[in-house]
Amino acid sequence: MDDLRAGLPFRAEYRAALGLTPGRKLLVLTSTWGPHSLLGANMDLVRRALAELPHDEYRVLAAVHPNVWYGHSGWQVRAWLAPYLRAGLLLPAPETDTWKAALVAADAFIGDHGSLTLYAAALGVPGLLGAFGDDVVAAGSPMDRLGAALPRVAPDVPLGRQLRRAAAARADDERLAAIGGLVTSRPTRAAELLRRLYYERLELDEPAWPAVPRPVALPLPLPAERYGPVPPPMFVDVRPEPDGTLGLRRHVAEFQGAVTGHLADPHLVVAEGDPDGRWAGAADVVLGRAPGPRETYRSAAERVFAAHGGCWLVAFPDREGGAGCVAVTRDGGVLGGRWEEGGAALGFGVAASVLYAVARSGVVSVRVGGAVGVLQVG
Repeated sequence: MDDLRAGLPFRAEYRAALGLTPGRKLLVLTSTWGPHSLLGANMDLVRRALAELPHDEYRVLAAVHPNVWYGHSGWQVRAWLAPYLRAGLLLPAPETDTWKAALVAADAFIGDHGSLTLYAAALGVPGLLGAFGDDVVAAGSPMDRLGAALPRVAPDVPLGRQLRRAAAARADDERLAAIGGLVTSRPTRAAELLRRLYYERLELDEPAWPAVPRPVALPLPLPAERYGPVPPPMFVDVRPEPDGTLGLRRHVAEFQGAVTGHLADPHLVVAEGDPDGRWAGAADVVLGRAPGPRETYRSAAERVFAAHGGCWLVAFPDREGGAGCVAVTRDGGVLGGRWEEGGAALGFGVAASVLYAVARSGVVSVRVGGAVGVLQVG
């Protein structure tokens, strides 16, 4: 615990090492082992986190107990989580200390009765319980008290709303503050006291230099997000924000379930050539591949409209380069969108959704997660 607390002043460094961009939050899912653990009792929470939290506003990391890895094999753990890994789930290897850096960097957690849940709460991270082994936790223990203090995940309320409530309640919850003080009886002194004990037992003199808690090591780079030639279908929710910008939130369509409160009035964006045929007839926007050398934007769009019966707008990468696009509507209209300086990182797909939402010429300020760009539409 001491090394975790020693790392708190360097939270920005841990976030950067984990690849978190400004404005993006980190949700840590902590799972111990056994049938009462988060993965054992409620693995669907991984899907819910990736489905209900905006893709550009959250990264989700699963810290899984080594016993799960070694009891079932690394292949099996990755196989269970394979669809979520393709959607961006971070999964540190069990032999690393990346889980420590993740707890220091976290904005929220969802846990169970494992020790990581207690550590996260002791660090002041707001959180929820996704599972809890009430029958296997010692009565009156710090973990038992934590189980009574933390809210349980509700199955019918969007996770984002539940996490916001947990964050708002955390600062004033005296029970959680008291539980944090039970993790260690000698804060900051573990290295000093344990080294003294070890050297006494070995009948050796201690080194002259002090034993002090050191910040958690920065994590080694995690595997980069893997992207195929066909991006995943996304539900995109576009809403005006109080400051006049257009807020855009994307949610992975594949993982959506019964909880829909996080989606107000989304449109479905699908890439041309998506191998999952169920999306073809439902798409509102299709991200088309670049037209061939003898195709016009309109002729290429006709081909796409024929294969996507419900589609209203087809967007193509701008032939002139950059991250903008040219869009053709089913009634034959043509619109272009070009990012002004600094907005190109938002990409071609975001530009397509903006054109679908505004469908008129003008200058549009767009916010996606922590990034803001200006799109020239015309």
